[in-house]
Amino acid sequence: MTFDIQQMRRRAEEKLHVPALLHNYQWEGVAFLYKSQSGLLADEMGLGKTVQTVVALALLMYTRKDVNRAIIVAPASLTINWIDEFKKWTPSLTVRRVEGNAQNREAFYLLPIPVLVASYEQIRLDGLDRIPSNAFDIVILDEAQRVKNRASTTSLACRLLPRRRAWALSATPLENDEADVESIFGFLNPSVGQSLSRPDLNEKLRSMMLRRKKSDVRGELPPVILQDLRINLSPQQRNKYEDLWFRRAEVISHSASSGNTASALLGLITRLKVICNFDKSTNTSSKWEALQDILDQAGNSTRILVFSQFVETLRWISERMQLPHSCLTGSMSLAERQKSINTFKNNPPPRALLVSLRAGGVGLNLEEATHVVLFDRWWNPAVEIQAIFRAHRFQRKEPLHVVRFLVVNTIEERIAEILYQKEQLFDDVIESVETKPRSFSQQEMMRILQFTGNDVPSITEEKLL
Repeated sequence: MTFDIQQMRRRAEEKLHVPALLHNYQWEGVAFLYKSQSGLLADEMGLGKTVQTVVALALLMYTRKDVNRAIIVAPASLTINWIDEFKKWTPSLTVRRVEGNAQNREAFYLLPIPVLVASYEQIRLDGLDRIPSNAFDIVILDEAQRVKNRASTTSLACRLLPRRRAWALSATPLENDEADVESIFGFLNPSVGQSLSRPDLNEKLRSMMLRRKKSDVRGELPPVILQDLRINLSPQQRNKYEDLWFRRAEVISHSASSGNTASALLGLITRLKVICNFDKSTNTSSKWEALQDILDQAGNSTRILVFSQFVETLRWISERMQLPHSCLTGSMSLAERQKSINTFKNNPPPRALLVSLRAGGVGLNLEEATHVVLFDRWWNPAVEIQAIFRAHRFQRKEPLHVVRFLVVNTIEERIAEILYQKEQLFDDVIESVETKPRSFSQQEMMRILQFTGNDVPSITEEKLL
């Protein structure tokens, strides 16, 4: 591998004029992708999967006559970031972002543009009938866990994209169970079957995946200082919480009468979680008081990221926060999101950025942050880790302070227990060769709500979240 790394460097400097700014492990990643017909780059968040891919792709296109066109499929919020990375590292390579209506998008696929960057939504709409059969030599999936559901239209459209080579990028290739990784392998190599045994899956991982952890490649990175802050509900919140809690069987039974018990369980858990954040009728919140204490103690150099799964909660916080701040949610346009990010990164501290976990959990570089607060717990521990690593990047010089709020004597405690148990699957599969569970089954939601089988109508095992 040492010879390959040196060869990659020489070729990159000669063909691409890439400065020797990459770390050794990143050159190893470039070499891995360059040699791979089908490869999964599964580096831990913050290790630079994007730049490794940009350099490897450009090098491949400049040195191989059989690789002339590529498409990168990424979450919509990250498409601009890909364009920026190509401009930074390989400015001579023509790259365009797919935009516009169906007719305009079809023109992008037909024109001889070397590299296209498209969103998963665009491929879902276009992949089955608007993309020519000889369109691309290489297809790259960023945040490849987006195709973990093998039966989804998005996953099917990605598998049908024409290609000679296939690369996938994901720090969390397993979110629910082993089937997630099998689905990614189904994109990389259609001959890979489903329901692989654990030994067969491990063998596939060893042959097709490269994964490095921060602790493996750069032990001197400042640490994450993690604090679980246990909080009591305010009296007003406790009254509202217990009122709903003691009526939970009645609420579920009423909703289940229409035959939708699963949605009723999720809806009830969501209502209880929101009450743990704040009480709408009295505008009281013990978490808000804890957040104010953190802001008061952090000092004038603070740049704090506040994550919540509920946009409603972020708006409620925003109405009360006196600290200069901006918001980042999924309903914002890409331009609006970028403006909020730039405001947080470039304007003087103290400052805050209120972020929806789903909108800001992946792909962003927010190393300027000094603190991260997880205002509430997401269903998926991998998403929480991704959110933290938006700030824990190689550019950091100081430790990152992370605080997770947890309201005692509520469903938040039981959710945290289940999340901890689910994290073990990732360690057992991916980190052993080197996957993060996400879904809560109906039985797990029953456990969260402390229901027995006789409390509500019978339900069928199903993954929901």
